Amino acid sequence: MIPSYAELHCLTSYSFLRGASDPEELVHRAAELGYRALAITDECSVAGVVRAHVAAKDAKLKLIIGTELTLADGMKLLLLVSTIAGYETLCELITKARRAAPKGEYRLAREDMPFVPEGLQALWIPPGKIVPDTILQGEWVANNFAGNAWIAIELHRGADDSVRIEEIEAIGARLGLTCVAAGDVHMHARSRKKLQDVMTAIRCKCPLAEVGRKLQPNGERYLRSIGRISAINPPRLLATTLDLAARCTFSLDEIRYEYPEELVPEGETPTTHLRTLTMKGLARRYPTGAPGSVMQTVEHELRLIEELAYEPFFL
Repeated sequence: MIPSYAELHCLTSYSFLRGASDPEELVHRAAELGYRALAITDECSVAGVVRAHVAAKDAKLKLIIGTELTLADGMKLLLLVSTIAGYETLCELITKARRAAPKGEYRLAREDMPFVPEGLQALWIPPGKIVPDTILQGEWVANNFAGNAWIAIELHRGADDSVRIEEIEAIGARLGLTCVAAGDVHMHARSRKKLQDVMTAIRCKCPLAEVGRKLQPNGERYLRSIGRISAINPPRLLATTLDLAARCTFSLDEIRYEYPEELVPEGETPTTHLRTLTMKGLARRYPTGAPGSVMQTVEHELRLIEELAYEPFFL
């Protein structure tokens, strides 16, 4: 049996000059392929998640919100949101990283990360070449995201895929971290490879003919069929994608605007304070008393505002 799958690493066109597909294209293609969930993980950004959220509701696909980060020391992480607290922390980290660098860049160091942050799942992406210092990166991830740390294994039909699995699973066993499959997706369909190559050339500021090894070596960084993915990933790695996706229960539907508490004096509620201000306004407008029809309208409006909990907006 072909297991189901959740893609946990996907860049959209909001990862400027990297992703070659719009959020909607990626979401609808993932739904067509029968994916259980799709994580939108643009680099140090959540700019594309609203469009992805709307498309995911239409396609009835579970959407996971996250980001891809390369820290100042070169360590690469995926942070996936599991709760609203995690979303708040993620947005704070992105803001901090963007403000620490010139426009269009970001900078985030290990010490900028909160210790054991609530509501975030961390996927460590080991470097292509495993060296002695690699294990130190994994140890930091395991400690800093205790209980919510994973290792991503990303395979793209390279000559060393089987060796890569053995190497990373050995590190995982040593550190007590579970390995999980991910795709490092840059496009919804393989046909976008030419566009992705051109975007890479623009990013590298050189002609396409001179980009060379900076281009992706093949066209595998697209939303592949589950059958194609299962041909190169052991079932255990695919099953773990579903376990991790199940932890990510946050939805943008949970967010509502939070008004400043300072709008309301101590001892009052938004409802009572708005009524007080309204009555003071009526007294100024109608020094001899408001007509009955006006009072009726005001009471009707105040009841409607209370029903909708819009008092802070008017305050």
